[in-house]
Amino acid sequence: MFLIYYKIKFLLKKLSSSKLLVLGFLSYILLGTILVSFPFSKKVDVSFIDNLFNITSAVSTTGLVTTSISDSYTIFGQIIIMLFFQLGGIGYMSLSTFILLFRGKQISDTRKNILTSEYSIPKDFRIQDFVYKLVLFTIFIETIGTLILYFEFKAAGVENSFYSAIFHTISAFATAGFSLNNNSLEDFKFNTIVNVTISILCYLGALGFIVIMDLYNSIRIREYKISFTTKVIVGATFIILFIETPLFYFFEPSISSYSSGNKLLVSFFQIMTASTTAGFNSLNIGVLSHSSLVLILFCMIIGASPSGTGGGIKTTAFIALLASTFSILKGETYISFFGNRIPLSRLFSAVSSATIYLLTLLVGTFLLSITENFTFMEIVFEITSALGTVGLSMGITGNLSTFAKYILVIIMFIGRVGPLSIGFALLSKEREEHDTIKDADLAV
Repeated sequence: MFLIYYKIKFLLKKLSSSKLLVLGFLSYILLGTILVSFPFSKKVDVSFIDNLFNITSAVSTTGLVTTSISDSYTIFGQIIIMLFFQLGGIGYMSLSTFILLFRGKQISDTRKNILTSEYSIPKDFRIQDFVYKLVLFTIFIETIGTLILYFEFKAAGVENSFYSAIFHTISAFATAGFSLNNNSLEDFKFNTIVNVTISILCYLGALGFIVIMDLYNSIRIREYKISFTTKVIVGATFIILFIETPLFYFFEPSISSYSSGNKLLVSFFQIMTASTTAGFNSLNIGVLSHSSLVLILFCMIIGASPSGTGGGIKTTAFIALLASTFSILKGETYISFFGNRIPLSRLFSAVSSATIYLLTLLVGTFLLSITENFTFMEIVFEITSALGTVGLSMGITGNLSTFAKYILVIIMFIGRVGPLSIGFALLSKEREEHDTIKDADLAV
């Protein structure tokens, strides 16, 4: 037994950090699928593919489900799913590393490499400090979120309001989009406190701990300078919000009968949940106009921050591609954005990530177009949501064929681990070294 253990440990040490990252998430999915397959985890009979799909969705913090979470799983099963989208949100290696640090243990170089591979960690961040503060920050934010939602849910007469508050808080901060309600947050579409609380949790998760710490340090320390990456992430995130919210407000016909305040609230929330890749919905996505669906598709494709819990090609990669286009149009021989040169290594990463992302999107759409009897928009929307780890759907997830569910499982997994990490894991022949991120560099 010990010989097998050390043999496996030796083989794992020879793998690159990208391969270990892929194997780690795969092991989580396997373990989670086993746990929710036990009879005491389910209220009704749930097939293997549905358990696999729902757990993959949890680990990838997507939120697409083929069965109702509250109707299909017992409290134990629901807690298992909640645990796995919590782990998926903070990173599969973060919690175990935190426990080791808490016990005074040293973390290995292998763990450091995996954490560096999973997060875009600047060179001046100590891995130990990063993980410790990340977990404490998560506990602090989720405690506050739970308390606020608890009082609102209790006032609204929600059954098991404290448990529901915990579930939705963790889901929001992990940008997972899982809900105990079969219609997500449609019953709270006009509740300002619930909408704002969920939105703040989603933005904190989507921006990522590194960005939050960067902003916090700039307020606390006068001489501290915000990194270029943080400026790009925050700027791109809120520019998308401020451009798309008014467009949704004015051009979505299904909300025309709402008051101005309620129209603004639902418009803001739906764009927020798409751009943070959280996946909650306060409106029925299936009845939205094509113009609104295009706005949401754009948000889902761009996605969130590279150091956050969201998916997509990432805001920084999108900005790098835009900067490249503008630099070429201006006839410049280098790539710059607001006076900051973007290193070619960062641009190559952005191009590679976007290329793999779009190829995966095309292949997934093609395969589902062959086997599924849905409209093209419904299929594109579903694939984009899965790859961006968003979780919004036009209502077709539960009616997908078994083949389509397996395809989406693969796509959600690629979306969570990252297209570039998947490429490294499949093609790299030796352990890759991560570049350090300088202040004027752009993490992608």
